[in-house]
Amino acid sequence: MEQFCREIGLPEEVIRRIVEVNAAPNFNPDTGKLCRAESWEEGLSEVKQMLGEDPLGDKMLCAQLRCAMKAWHTYEKLGFSRKIYVDTMRAFTRFVGEHLVSFGTYGFDRAFWTVRQISCRLFRIGQLEYELIHQDGRPVLALHIPSDADLSLPGLRESYVQARQILGQVFPEWTNAPIYCRSWLLSQNLPQLLPENSRILGFQRSFRITPVQEPNTSVLLWVFKNREIPLPQLPEDTSLQRRLKAFLLSGGVFLEGEGYLIEDPFLS
Repeated sequence: MEQFCREIGLPEEVIRRIVEVNAAPNFNPDTGKLCRAESWEEGLSEVKQMLGEDPLGDKMLCAQLRCAMKAWHTYEKLGFSRKIYVDTMRAFTRFVGEHLVSFGTYGFDRAFWTVRQISCRLFRIGQLEYELIHQDGRPVLALHIPSDADLSLPGLRESYVQARQILGQVFPEWTNAPIYCRSWLLSQNLPQLLPENSRILGFQRSFRITPVQEPNTSVLLWVFKNREIPLPQLPEDTSLQRRLKAFLLSGGVFLEGEGYLIEDPFLS
């Protein structure tokens, strides 16, 4: 466990906590349902009940890291490189770091999301993540943008080309499947708030976008790192924070967007 934690880059403090949990003689949660897409929700509920009090999520993190370690056998069998496997599992490290930024302490509160990685349904390839889903019965790749992604067009295109090649070989059903994204990064409010040469707007231009007609609060987490902060107290450390804060304080309603990648994406 300690070796794997170091491989995915978890902070030393977190590694010490996880190793301690993992070594506890009575720590043996049944995590089988967490590793199957059809039983994620049921599995999470059952594991949470088994784990009991877990204020910083160390027990759940340890349980899912056990699943992540076992998942390597499936990744390897499917033909994925160790790099893609490790890059994918570094989502745990990213989420632990984001908890520190938001709340001042390392913690894990994204167990609802990382079931995708440990069940081999979501893969990080380069800058972006690709999830195998179905929409209206047809195979679709759901595109996700990690918080540490470089949105420069060459990096995005490299990820796209590699993903098409790799995922098409491993999962023939998803060869040339439409690539769909729903995100605050596709919001049609953003052109009012960002300069024309913004990388985010460059990313947007690679999609056919439809606005989602319901307010989005996740933007507070991604832009301000904490959605619980009252609007007047939101930080103003970046130009986007300043402009978005002013927009929200003036009564603006932020709507995320959704859409499909165009046929020849991420070209300048």
